Amino acid sequence: MEILLKICATLGVCMGTIFALLPGSFGLLNFRNEHGNSWLSHLAASTWWLLVLAHPFALYRLWLGDAYHFQWLLLPVTLHLLFFSLFGRNLSTR
Repeated sequence: MEILLKICATLGVCMGTIFALLPGSFGLLNFRNEHGNSWLSHLAASTWWLLVLAHPFALYRLWLGDAYHFQWLLLPVTLHLLFFSLFGRNLSTR
């Protein structure tokens, strides 16, 4: 049963990675175009990179961690909520 839960969590994390890469990069690009080269743009880029790097880390901890496997899934979820509520609002491709 634990293997099945880990496989389902892996699929969710992979879908979250795709969502962070595609719409997240458009949101970051539009945010940086609107705000120029300010400290907010650098904060948005840092948050996006942290979001992207949190997914492989969560997968690593999910499959190779000792205990409390599923608590590491809260890190990408929290970063998704933070990034897309603050910076990634405009996801248009123009």
